[in-house]
Amino acid sequence: MPFAPVNSAPYDSVNDVMNVARTRLNDAIQSLGGDILQNVQPFSQAMCNAAWRRLQEYLANFGHTRGIDEYTITGLPPVATLDPASQCWLDWTGYFDGTQLWTAFALPQQFYSPLKLWERITGQNAYFCPLVCRMDGLPDGPKGWRNGFFEWRNDRLYMPGSQNSMDLRIRFAQFFPDFTTQGATQWYQQPVPIARCLDALADYICVEACDGRDDVDSQTFKTRAEKEAKLIFNRDVRLKQRSNVRRHPRSGPRNSYAFGDYGY
Repeated sequence: MPFAPVNSAPYDSVNDVMNVARTRLNDAIQSLGGDILQNVQPFSQAMCNAAWRRLQEYLANFGHTRGIDEYTITGLPPVATLDPASQCWLDWTGYFDGTQLWTAFALPQQFYSPLKLWERITGQNAYFCPLVCRMDGLPDGPKGWRNGFFEWRNDRLYMPGSQNSMDLRIRFAQFFPDFTTQGATQWYQQPVPIARCLDALADYICVEACDGRDDVDSQTFKTRAEKEAKLIFNRDVRLKQRSNVRRHPRSGPRNSYAFGDYGY
């Protein structure tokens, strides 16, 4: 008979992480709920969220897969003006077609920055064609059947604009939101959406607590938190080692194959 764990959920709760942090700070002598770093203290939530951001930034710096996602937007309106100087853009507030803002189309709230983009004409069930990232400005030219290029600036995805309605597939880096109280569920009852990160996040909370009181143990906790975060990232490394991987050049494609992969 297969083993069935008591709790099959892959994520720890914030409260579990806080309990470990209290133990490591010697704040759980009186009770596991803590004497100073209690959930009801106003600074506890701020410390936890600051530590949560530190952990995400550290993992993102290594390219951890939990910080990568994809999103497809269907039916982006055609460009509203054929002026070669006009540009369309997409951000968290909506899609600008060169004349007006369409609020029904927007980037996901957890979106941080683009990695790759593909596009196709809406309603044709065709292959997606890659967009080429232009880092020094979009080229001028007549509006065509597709965008072809994109540029990320001012926290917006800029494109030349297409004369057709387009589907846009976006691969992007993401950050998870802070832990907040939602309805009857308190902030410390929320799940931590990175599997088995309890040790790293608890030590980052200890770093925040130590920094606030100029404790000499701060660097010790930080060093340990980073080592534990690297163990989380190593899960990705072991997975990727099972395949032959060759780094793609950042400069773009090495051939003219329209559907081939390209930089990043």
